[in-house]
Amino acid sequence: MGKQGLDREACRSVLVVAITPRQEDRQIDLEGVRKNVQYLIQHGVDFIMPECGTGMVYDASLEEYEAVVGAFLDAAGDSAYIVPGIGPGFGRSIEMGHIARSLGVAGVMIMPVVGPGSANGVYNGLREITKVVQLPTVLYQRRLDIMPVRDVINLCELDEVVGLKYAVEDIDAFDRIVERAGERAAMVCGMAEDPCIDYMSHGAVGFSSGMANFVPRMSLTLLNRFSTGDTVEAERLRALMVPFEDFRGENGARYSGSALHAAMDYAGLAGGPVIPFAEDVGPQDLPRVHAMMDTLMKEETTLRVK
Repeated sequence: MGKQGLDREACRSVLVVAITPRQEDRQIDLEGVRKNVQYLIQHGVDFIMPECGTGMVYDASLEEYEAVVGAFLDAAGDSAYIVPGIGPGFGRSIEMGHIARSLGVAGVMIMPVVGPGSANGVYNGLREITKVVQLPTVLYQRRLDIMPVRDVINLCELDEVVGLKYAVEDIDAFDRIVERAGERAAMVCGMAEDPCIDYMSHGAVGFSSGMANFVPRMSLTLLNRFSTGDTVEAERLRALMVPFEDFRGENGARYSGSALHAAMDYAGLAGGPVIPFAEDVGPQDLPRVHAMMDTLMKEETTLRVK
């Protein structure tokens, strides 16, 4: 059972958005989950988010969801908060929320709406999900049209909401949310290492990361250095990480998830193939991944998280 007591202060961290490792037949690699989680914990991570976008919750069955979240909880023991995604969609959020609650997770993150939705409908839906699931909740904001600033501020007043993963390229809107809701819920940059320093300068207390699956010390050190005022070192680490993030975003984010799987394999961790509708990194592109990984892993091995 994972660490309990998820609250605003617990989100003052790097939120590692975990991959779902798979065997060659695409079945869940349960031993790989254990290996990956132990690696993260040994290197300072205490906030792990399985079955989110990077874990490809969009294409997971409920049976698989339960197995994966349970495996992460078993592997973490009481050393890390396990905060899975729920959704996307209203019904899936409720179903997955019940599963997550029965397993004993620390909290959940409601995945962004991908189907039709209006601002009023999303506001009422998110309120209802939090009340039904009854777990500490991180909101995930990707669209201002259906999650406008005023609604997000009001949602952050809910007792169940402990954090906001903000993933909109609009820092002015973020400023308005921080000003009105920053004391109630933890503001987290939801766009990984590339823009995290800018958003932490505007009130974010942490950031989510996919790269932290294999270079957790780089991500944690970046956060630590920024928090202690060493922005030069924070910027240096960010610059080293940006090329990999740029690769993930190329060609319509074709390899957004699978680049992480390929990196995990190269680092000696558990990655394996991805499931449809994603695609694995093509053999012609693997040398680029490996070259970037050589640089990243060389840096990772030199760091000690304070």
